[in-house]
Amino acid sequence: MLLPCQKLAAEGFEVIVLPVDDKGVVSLDAAEEAINEATSLVSVQAANNEVGSLQPVAEISEIAHQHGALMHCDAAQAVGKIPLDVAEWGVDLLSLSAHKLYGPKGVGALYVRSGPGALPLEPVYVGGGQERGIRPGTLNVPAIVGLGKACEICLEQIVQEAAHLSTLRDYFEHELCARVKTIRINGDRARRLPNTSSVTFPGVDADALLLNVPHLMLGTGSACTSRTIEPSHVLQAMGVSRQDASSTIRVSIGRFTTAEQLAVAAESLAEAYYRLLGW
Repeated sequence: MLLPCQKLAAEGFEVIVLPVDDKGVVSLDAAEEAINEATSLVSVQAANNEVGSLQPVAEISEIAHQHGALMHCDAAQAVGKIPLDVAEWGVDLLSLSAHKLYGPKGVGALYVRSGPGALPLEPVYVGGGQERGIRPGTLNVPAIVGLGKACEICLEQIVQEAAHLSTLRDYFEHELCARVKTIRINGDRARRLPNTSSVTFPGVDADALLLNVPHLMLGTGSACTSRTIEPSHVLQAMGVSRQDASSTIRVSIGRFTTAEQLAVAAESLAEAYYRLLGW
C-alpha cells in the first residue's frame, strides 16, 4: 500500500500516514484528526501482514463516511483467516488475493459497493469492455474459478480452521518461550490473525538465525519486502528499535502445519539462537 501512496504524493496529492500503537493497531484518535472534508480516500489493512494485528476497519470506515470520503480495505492478509463482512465493515472498496487463501497465484478480486458504476473508478489502462470497462483484457477463467473454489472451501471451515490455527500458534509460542525466556512476541496478542507470529530474538541478526535453520521456511518480514535490507518499517512504526527489528522473524502457520512440526521449529530456533549467542 505504501508505494501507490508514494506515487500519489509525487503527483501532488497530500498523503497522510496514520500512526499505530505499540501493538501495530491504527490510532482512531489520529484518524479522527486527520480525516476531514478534503479527504478523498481512506485505505487501511484488515490485518497487518507482519504482526497480524487486526485493524478497526468498521470504526475508521464510519469516520471516513462522516466526512464524505471513500473507504478502501486491503483484506489480502485477512481473507480466508477471519470472518469478513463488507456490509458490517461499511467499506466502499475491498481488495483480496487468491494465493493468500490457497487459491491460484496471479488472480484477485476487487469488491465495489453497489457495482463498478456506483463509484468514481477509472481504469488504469483501457481497451475492451471486460469487467464493465474497469479492467480490460481476456479473463483468466481457470484462475477465477480457482479463487471462487478457494473462497467456498474457506467459507465452509473458517471458524474451525481459525480456532485450530490459533491453538497451533499459541502452542508454538509457548514452546518457544519455554526455551528462550528473552524473546518477545509482537502485535496485538488479543486481536490478531490466528496463523501469524512475529518473534524478536534480542541480540542476534534475524537473517543469521534463519541461515542456521535451513530446514525451516520462515521469514524476516512480509514477502512484499523480501528484497530490502532495511529493518521492518512496520515494527519501527510500533516503536521497536532498528536493532530489535533486525532481530525479528515472522512465522506463518498454514492449513497443513502440524503440532509436531511446530515443536521441531521451536526447538531448532532455540538451539540456533543460543548457538549464535555463543552459549
